[in-house]
Amino acid sequence: LLGSLQYGFMMNPASAKNIVKGTGIYEYLELNRMWLDDKIKTKYPESQAISYSIKYIKKKFPKVKWIQSFADERCGGFGIVYQACSFDYFGDHNSEFYELDGVTYHKIAMSNLKDTRAAFTHLRKNKERAIKKSLRQFRYIKFIDKRVKKNCLLKQQPYPKHYERTN
Repeated sequence: LLGSLQYGFMMNPASAKNIVKGTGIYEYLELNRMWLDDKIKTKYPESQAISYSIKYIKKKFPKVKWIQSFADERCGGFGIVYQACSFDYFGDHNSEFYELDGVTYHKIAMSNLKDTRAAFTHLRKNKERAIKKSLRQFRYIKFIDKRVKKNCLLKQQPYPKHYERTN
């Protein structure tokens, strides 16, 4: 196994209709996680993996009209992979993260006490050592069904460039 892409619902699944008007619960997906091993020697493996996965989703889940994903500032590219895959860009927002022992966690790991994953528990037990950071998250949407783009309630923006530091 040299990689994995995880698709699922948003943290608040019902909020999809606040992004694209009229979206039903099974009409969108969020690309929640993507990891590919550096051992992969093909060119642009992230773009290829996203492309193959979207082709699969179109075939297997025809009700899905759009896919959302976020890139965050700590990766440095501001979502350049999503740009290469022709996702549309819809702005950024700041979110809190915590860094502990070389691992970065989203703020939900600190606040969701019901989540008993070992890594989250470790973070909460060592919160006095964790370094709190505010990082930008960049929102990208791929419209599988181009007709629903007109129902998007967010304003599309030009792609951010990692070499242009903006606030």
